[in-house]
Amino acid sequence: MARFSDYLDTAYLPGEVYSAGLSDSSLLPQDKMTYMTNKKFKFKPGSDAGEYFQQYLALQNNPEAALMSGIQLPKGFTDAASGFGR
Repeated sequence: MARFSDYLDTAYLPGEVYSAGLSDSSLLPQDKMTYMTNKKFKFKPGSDAGEYFQQYLALQNNPEAALMSGIQLPKGFTDAASGFGR
């Protein structure tokens, strides 16, 4: 986000930048705020039903889960590891 001092040498102010597309006076106040918010913030989250948060909690509970889900260990190795108390 730009600082106010970045606008000193220009012919416009930050408020004028944010409200540049609001020339249509038929917009309702909530529509104006929604427009300005969408223009100000570039982050547009997708529709997530909480799957990423559930994965995060699962990784906190068992950090090895991410590694173990991505690799397949040989049967001999897993048999040897179980023989050592693992």
